[in-house]
Amino acid sequence: MCHTPIYALSGELRETARENHRILLQRLADVGQKTVAEIVGVTESKMSRIKDTTEGKGDLELFASIAAVLGIKLTDRDAVYCDRDMDQAMATMLRTSVNSPDFIDIIFSGGDKK
Repeated sequence: MCHTPIYALSGELRETARENHRILLQRLADVGQKTVAEIVGVTESKMSRIKDTTEGKGDLELFASIAAVLGIKLTDRDAVYCDRDMDQAMATMLRTSVNSPDFIDIIFSGGDKK
């Protein structure tokens, strides 16, 4: 074993690392291992070793784990990020709007409702 496999990480780290690894593998499949290898300047066999899905062996799994330990969650480029404070503010606004249809009008009109 070259490094601690994802399954051996603790709770939240394990879930983040697993999701990071899933995203990396999916994007690698979408773009193509050969294409990625050519662009980054490695052989296709080196790319295959990087991708090795045997737990505790592949560098891609190691990278996913390192990112998780550093507090990084990988996402799609087009994903919209919302931090926890914004999430809480939106949840409060939505709860309030259920009881006040005028509140929704104010939010979506930019406050221009008279």
